[in-house]
Amino acid sequence: MDVRLSVLVATILVSGLPVGPAFGQGASSDSSAYQYSQPIEPTFYDISYATLSPSQKLDLYLPAAQDRPAPVVIWIHGGAFRVGDKHSMPRRNFGPPPTPKGPDGPYQIQVPDVAALTRKGYAVVSLNYRLLRRPGDAFVDYALPAVQDGKAALRFLRANAAKYGLDPEKFAVWGNSAGGFIAAMLALTGHEPTVFDDPALGNSDISSAVQAAVIWYGAIEVRGLSIAHYITAAKVIPPILIANGDADTSVPGVQAIRLNDDLLKKGAKSTLTILPGAHHEDPAFMATQMLPTFKFLDAAFGQ
Repeated sequence: MDVRLSVLVATILVSGLPVGPAFGQGASSDSSAYQYSQPIEPTFYDISYATLSPSQKLDLYLPAAQDRPAPVVIWIHGGAFRVGDKHSMPRRNFGPPPTPKGPDGPYQIQVPDVAALTRKGYAVVSLNYRLLRRPGDAFVDYALPAVQDGKAALRFLRANAAKYGLDPEKFAVWGNSAGGFIAAMLALTGHEPTVFDDPALGNSDISSAVQAAVIWYGAIEVRGLSIAHYITAAKVIPPILIANGDADTSVPGVQAIRLNDDLLKKGAKSTLTILPGAHHEDPAFMATQMLPTFKFLDAAFGQ
């Protein structure tokens, strides 16, 4: 294990999080683990946020009627940019950690508790985006359209905030794996034009900025579309919460450490949690990180 990662893990152990083999192998079965809510249905289903592809749709879950516009949490599923669907949220079936089946899986197993978020007064979006990855493609070929779709969805939601009772000044993105990478890019590029801004997707005069971002095992390091490059170029960076497992072989914990370090060096507000023994898409994320993430969102939005 990397020495700096060992130090981080030791710090987390002192903080009192569950540890040991069970933590990375089904912590959601622990009686002290977070209890996920019963699934609910979207208030609006299959809303088209752009018209270039049938994949450019989202589901919207609204809170009960309230006397102010609702802050928005946009969930972006994982899937190696080639699989996945917004129907993965909310969860209906639970079990032990999935068995990895190669470098492209498993993905989109861990998701936010959408019912708990709506009870707290948040509007929640589950987002689909173009899945264009083919064997031999360069990362930029399939990741670029996915981030462009994320921006198109943000602009659509902000343009239609009054229609749906949303607060256009309180948008958060939250993603896992590939979705975490998309969330990171959206957080870093909301205040200046980049290759991720495609006028053909609509609402080009509307801001795509977000006010908070949550990145679960999404610190993907590749050439051609580097998170680090966009950190350096960013004019404004919102608060960011990062979580990664130290047993993750798809997105190693050291990459999350580097992402956090780069953000802090830029002067951004970033928080990193390394989960001891946790693998990619480990139930430990839903078991231990739901309440800290809610607390982070509440603080970011002044709830």
